[in-house]
Amino acid sequence: MSGQIIEIQSENRHLSCERGFMTVSSEGQVVTKIPVSDIEAVITASHGISYSNNLLVRLAEENIPFVFCNEKFLPVGFLWSVAGQYRQAGVMDAQIAVHEKSRDKLWKEVVKRKIYFQYKVLEALALPYEPLKQMIPKVKLGDVENIEGQAARKYFTTLFGSDFRRDRDSGGINSLLNYGYIILRSAMARAIMGAGLHPTIGIHHKNYLNPMRLVDDLIEPFRAMVDLKVHGLNKQGKTELTPEVKKHLVSVLHMEMYSEKGISSVGICMQKLAVSLAKYYKKETEELLFPDFVAPVFIQG
Repeated sequence: MSGQIIEIQSENRHLSCERGFMTVSSEGQVVTKIPVSDIEAVITASHGISYSNNLLVRLAEENIPFVFCNEKFLPVGFLWSVAGQYRQAGVMDAQIAVHEKSRDKLWKEVVKRKIYFQYKVLEALALPYEPLKQMIPKVKLGDVENIEGQAARKYFTTLFGSDFRRDRDSGGINSLLNYGYIILRSAMARAIMGAGLHPTIGIHHKNYLNPMRLVDDLIEPFRAMVDLKVHGLNKQGKTELTPEVKKHLVSVLHMEMYSEKGISSVGICMQKLAVSLAKYYKKETEELLFPDFVAPVFIQG
């Protein structure tokens, strides 16, 4: 999983598929061509975009998410494939049948790993991390005491200052976090689809308006990698969502993490986590394959 995140920012573009390429045109003239095999996800957030059915079919065949965003760069819809890399029906049957206690166990592990990554980010930045570290053993089945939320409040004010509040609708640092999390969602959506899992059947998230509940469950630990990147950008005074900043945020997928086979990119670790969840549901393993944190030698935007 090392392809490009293609974002269409210009208005009145037409997207089509021709001989294995996604073609972007304006007023009948080709602007650019990208090999479909090189695409990780396609994100649209501008007016007047049209696209051919052939392109959508090809993207679905390749398990490449097509993400529709509103004017605030928040995703409002996904195109997802019904043909997973594995035997999808069997995986989905197992996914639906999993017992509630098993979901609670899975969520406990997700939350513990999320808080672990958060404290590792603070540790890497030489910021106070012990309060978060001490919260990890307190996480119970299903995180019934919402240790996740308590940790998040402490984490974000430590990372970005006592006045910072996480708000999906705000600008500045929040807009960078929002965009970075969209990148994670797109990559995780593809990993989940490729593993034959249904993105709507979540572990913990239950909002019936959210078609990507499982995606939002599994990206939780990886959010810390975006936070680390945004912290570096903020230190450089880069708090506006410019094309340059977006490129930095897309690069989060290529940041390195420890895996069971050594160092792997965030994108590859997402794939491995999704496949391990499918195996867990099918009772082929008892643990999720989480990566471990790698503190960058030189932290920058």
